[in-house]
Amino acid sequence: MKKITSALFFLIPLLGISQNAEQKIQAYLDANRSKLGLSAQDVSDWVVDGKLNSESTGIDNYFVKQRFNGTEVFASSSNFWIKNGQVINVAGENFVANLSQKINTVNPQLDVLQALASGLSGLGIQSRAHTVVETISPKNFVISNDGLEPITAELVYQVTPDGNLRLAWDFTIETKGHHHVWSIRVDAVSGTILAQNDMVVSCNFDAPLDKPVLADNRAYSFSKDFFKPQSALEIQSGSYRVIPRGTESPAFGPRQLVVSPHNVTASPYGWHDTNGSAGNEFTTSRGNNVAASEDRDGDDSTAGTFAQGGASLTFDFPYTGTNVETNTYTPAATTNLFYMNNIMHDVWYQYGFNEINGNFQQNNYGNGGATSFLGDAVVADSQDSADQEPSPTNRNNANFATFNDGTRPRMQMYVWDYAPRFFFVNSPAALTGGYQATQNQFNPGHVDVPVSPNMIQTDLVLYQDTGASTNEACVAPSNAAQMAGKIVLIRRGNCDFTIKVENAQNAGAVAVVITDNVPMQLVNMSGANANITIPAIFITKELGDALIAAMQTSTVNVKLSSPPNDFVNADGDFDNGIIAHEYGHGISTRLTGGPMNSSCLFNDEAMGEGWSDWFALMMQLKAGDVGTTPKGIAAFASNQPAENGGGIRSLPYSTDMAINGKTFGDSNTTSGNYRYDVGEVWASMLWDLTWAYINKYGFDPNVYTGTGGNNKVMRLVLDGLKLQPCSPGFVSARNAIIAADQATTGGQDYCMIWEVFARRGLGVNASSGSTSNANDQVEDFTEPTPGANCTLGLDYFHNEDDIRVYPNPTNGTVNIRINNYSGNVNIQVVDVNGRVVFQKPNAAFNNEHSIDLSHLQTGMYVVKVNAENINISRKLIVN
Repeated sequence: MKKITSALFFLIPLLGISQNAEQKIQAYLDANRSKLGLSAQDVSDWVVDGKLNSESTGIDNYFVKQRFNGTEVFASSSNFWIKNGQVINVAGENFVANLSQKINTVNPQLDVLQALASGLSGLGIQSRAHTVVETISPKNFVISNDGLEPITAELVYQVTPDGNLRLAWDFTIETKGHHHVWSIRVDAVSGTILAQNDMVVSCNFDAPLDKPVLADNRAYSFSKDFFKPQSALEIQSGSYRVIPRGTESPAFGPRQLVVSPHNVTASPYGWHDTNGSAGNEFTTSRGNNVAASEDRDGDDSTAGTFAQGGASLTFDFPYTGTNVETNTYTPAATTNLFYMNNIMHDVWYQYGFNEINGNFQQNNYGNGGATSFLGDAVVADSQDSADQEPSPTNRNNANFATFNDGTRPRMQMYVWDYAPRFFFVNSPAALTGGYQATQNQFNPGHVDVPVSPNMIQTDLVLYQDTGASTNEACVAPSNAAQMAGKIVLIRRGNCDFTIKVENAQNAGAVAVVITDNVPMQLVNMSGANANITIPAIFITKELGDALIAAMQTSTVNVKLSSPPNDFVNADGDFDNGIIAHEYGHGISTRLTGGPMNSSCLFNDEAMGEGWSDWFALMMQLKAGDVGTTPKGIAAFASNQPAENGGGIRSLPYSTDMAINGKTFGDSNTTSGNYRYDVGEVWASMLWDLTWAYINKYGFDPNVYTGTGGNNKVMRLVLDGLKLQPCSPGFVSARNAIIAADQATTGGQDYCMIWEVFARRGLGVNASSGSTSNANDQVEDFTEPTPGANCTLGLDYFHNEDDIRVYPNPTNGTVNIRINNYSGNVNIQVVDVNGRVVFQKPNAAFNNEHSIDLSHLQTGMYVVKVNAENINISRKLIVN
């Protein structure tokens, strides 16, 4: 019989699967294989490699991988929902049809070390002497890695773009510096890399260089009666001077000495225990949930210094701000990192991220989940690489690497060197805010921007070259009279910076702003001119173009004023939003596809950044907040002021569409930042959903056992993560959230949830297209037609055979099945561009209807079926 297996040699699987569940899954596959276009052989060899459960939905999720001759098909995980002993749904049926006809071989021509050498060469990594340190089976090995985490290897089948499968070696390889942990599939015949993914989710939080901070801080308030009182926490041990939960960073509130903050349900033996008995094993920033230490030299060893709390577990260390060197407050930074990781563990434990569902603990205290010799508490590095020369990988960054249950994840936090903003636009309203800029490095000729409260503030004037339509200030201006006493904007190009500034100064300018002619960069202007007596700064091309365009129709007023402190670095270890964001990657990775499959969020439409931003926002919620208030991410780390720090996303999060109007269509992108483009839209939807719940059920400040709308949505989103398929998209993630509500409440909030998603374009006719493509999403703002009880005539939370479009993929004929429905329906098929390529109005429907699509070209389509009380869409692949 099939059993749960693990590719990791030291795991002891405690996550059992009953023989009855296996039988139910096999019975489902046998009963549905013809409709799915599968042969008996296709469904005869499979393995359950993970399981999740939810007390609120009552659903057990079994993640099934297809195999051939005992070799797994990589990323073939299908999510079987079992409730009351029955398969009620399958999310993501990833079984490959006619499997035996699509494989190239069953025997590798390259052994595991030969394939590894070829794979390392393909990654550009110098190959060293590797040896097999353990043979788990002829298809599973553990290989040495020069002092780093061992390389794991497994023989798998990799699906190729043409739909065939090639035998391959799947390697997980940690690199020095831990900037990458590669998951690669190397062809077991040719040695070429067939696919590669980086398991380190590196969140280069670099904001677009023309991103402003917010211009205002809108007032907000709730009546005191709107909130429920907070339950008292149990008396525990340990005290920590930190940025407390509910406060994002030092920019939003002072550090406080919090006493006994651990939750006895999630951490029954405290934060410094590992053996499950009374008494702490550690008096440092180390325990069952996280081991936090500094890694200033960036060597990723376990020899970093832990914060020392002593016998009293008092972690009270000084922090003097961003104008001193980071090495003067390392213990304080490490303490805050330790605290916030533990808070994330304890809070989200309440909502289903516990041992059985793959959370991060060294000792699972007998509560299930995979166990190992080392356990899988988070390894958290504070001030990572702070002693190294600055580089794009060790500044303005944070990352999180999540492995299968039982293997320790790693969080790396870095210092930030964004200087304070000193260039502000006061009008027009569309451009209001503070922007990144650089001062010049003229020597002689450098003049500092005035230090606040001093300032230079005037209307902006564009330099007009005499005898030309250019604005480069390489010749005398034709509009000198307009420039007197004004800040002057000049384009870069064709002469030295000092010449431009002197020419503007001679015309009476009080300051100069030079805009780049190359996209998305800031330069440090150099030169020498002792005649210069006014400040001169440099801004991006994007901002300069926007200012010039605005000057054609309105007055642009700007200000130069520098903050009074001497900035050195901001430390991400004090930005609780960043820590929560990174930890959130671990939650979404462990719950999507199950705790034994860390490869389910590699697809381009996966919304990992969105869930992580939502986790960060949820940990900031407090009494008095309202949804319309703009909320930023990493405002402190990016050196933005608390009173108008809008964060580093393209727009702050807000339920006010005038502040953040992102919709599903905005997730379409071909940019290198597609993860963030996709994530911002999803987080905007989840934030709207959060406030819909709070507005309906109230806010409860008791984040552990409260019953407010915030508590309900936290449980709902985690249940949705468990129910969604491997490699999800917006539509499947939305459907999983709706299903979680149906299973938990019987659909009590069905219409509210639909209203939230439809408002931002994820309505009933929206399509994700291929979830491996971040540029084929189709938005739709249609809400379901409500019935008497605000539910569809056809309940969304259907049994496994209620709604089917099969076979899928198809070569022509497609069957549409809706159990227990008879009547006329309108059938449409649309392509990824939204064009109708097939339609059949008023088709007679009696449980099932067939259509012929043999005339369509190979590709992805969406089948839509509409009738009274029915509005469904299903993705379809035509071969």
